[in-house]
Order: sequence, then C-alpha cells, then structure tokens
Amino acid sequence: MGGFTLDQSQGAGDLVGKLETFNVLATHATLLAIGDAVIITGTSVAADGVGTVDAVTAGATTAVTGIIAGFEPQFIGENLSETGLPALTAGKARVLISPELNYIVAVTDSDLTNVQVGLNLQVDASAATKSGGLTISNMGVISAGAATTAALKFRVVGIAKSPTTGLFDGSYARVRINNSTQGTNTAGV
Repeated sequence: MGGFTLDQSQGAGDLVGKLETFNVLATHATLLAIGDAVIITGTSVAADGVGTVDAVTAGATTAVTGIIAGFEPQFIGENLSETGLPALTAGKARVLISPELNYIVAVTDSDLTNVQVGLNLQVDASAATKSGGLTISNMGVISAGAATTAALKFRVVGIAKSPTTGLFDGSYARVRINNSTQGTNTAGV
C-alpha cells in the first residue's frame, strides 16, 4: 500500500463531484503515482482550459488540491500498462478533490500516538518509484511537528490498522486534507 488510499467520505453521497480531471504539464519533474498528493499550479492548458497540477512539496504553508486516483491512459507509443505518469511527460490526472474524504496513509517517521488524533500533520512528499511494472507512491505523513497549526496539510482523523502488523500501532493514520485549495475563502495560487 503506497501513498494516500481512499478510505471513506465524511460527506453525503458517493464520489460524484469529488473527482476532477486536471492536466499535468510535460515540465513536471517527478514520477507521479496513484496516491500522490497534488496542488493546482495556477495555470491551464490553452487547448482545453483545464487547470494543471503537480506533486505537493513539503513546505508547511502550501495547500493540497487532492489525491491522484488515476491517470488517462497514454496512447502515444501504446503505453497502456503504465500505472503512473513519468517525469517530463504530459498527461491528465484524475484527482479526488473533496476535503471530506478520508485516506489511510503511512506515517513515515515515528509512530502516531493517541494524543495526536485531531492534530494536523505535514506531508512527506517523497517522489514515487517504479517496482517491476508498477508505479508506487512513497508519500506519507510526518508525526513530528503535529500541531493545531491550520497551514499543515493533513488532519489526523484516527489511527489506522497497519497492513503489515494488523495492529493499531500508529504506523498508519486515517487523515483528511486540512489545508485545501478547494475550500471556501482560500487564497488563489
């Protein structure tokens, strides 16, 4: 399990209106994977007017637009088995944008504790990697610096069961986007 995996919605209804398609420019520098957190870049593609996204950075004050749920297939060169979007390759990403969605994600430093539930965390914005034919997200959250700070990217909803140990040991968290570009009264990018 890599990156942010959709767990459930705290909002009403299914995923209608919670999934948006964005362009990814050929200038993006890292391999992108399903489960990566992205931010809208403030530009669009002239051919269709659709905004562009790129991987989030670890900076404490930048917001998150959403989590990549999939990519439009790469028909050029018949690269239909690619599960990610290689660096320096243009494409379209399907992004879960609702701040009401919860995700299960690895805690990449020290395990979360019960007193950190409800606090906000920073993202570990590690780039995706290839393993065999799969592209795997390496993004997670960082428990160090957990705080009430509104600018931190993710809110801890709860501690999740570890897929490796089967325990609620703090190595995985249930989170939702806290600092979102999709909220109301947010600054433009």
